[in-house]
Amino acid sequence: MKLWARAVVALLVGSALPAIRPGTSWGVAPPAGITITGVTGTATILTPAQLAALPAVTETVSFGTDHGAFKASFSGPLLWAVLQAGGTVGGKMSKAVVREYALVTGADGYEAIVALGEVSPAFENKEVILATQMNGKALGPGHDRLVVPGEQRGGRSVRDVMSIAVAQAGPNRT
Repeated sequence: MKLWARAVVALLVGSALPAIRPGTSWGVAPPAGITITGVTGTATILTPAQLAALPAVTETVSFGTDHGAFKASFSGPLLWAVLQAGGTVGGKMSKAVVREYALVTGADGYEAIVALGEVSPAFENKEVILATQMNGKALGPGHDRLVVPGEQRGGRSVRDVMSIAVAQAGPNRT
């Protein structure tokens, strides 16, 4: 291919790619935030600033992976607080919450489910967090991580969380 033809192809391909923003590990502008969708289908985007404004807790976790043992200290808001800030759980303390779950999706498409009964203050009150820091260092916008303490394997450790959708199991009952 002639040099001028290669330049045209490179220009056309390059213009179809997203703009690169120096200094970000995404290679593109970080996402605007995490999309939180409720049972009704109403969605809200929580920005990194909104997440940072939520009270943070710290959990030290260790679990097995395919590459050996992993141990780290994570800090960030409780998943329940994130869901409240996103308007998906409100002040629900009824027994209906035990039929609901949060589907957490990462940028790579990996998904995991957390039952709301696990994280509801009225039930198990497990300190599942949406980590914004690991070992005292910020993970950075778009790199928040779901951390579920007490697990033997890190199967629900979703990285680069992009969305959380709350849904209800079983038929709707009143």
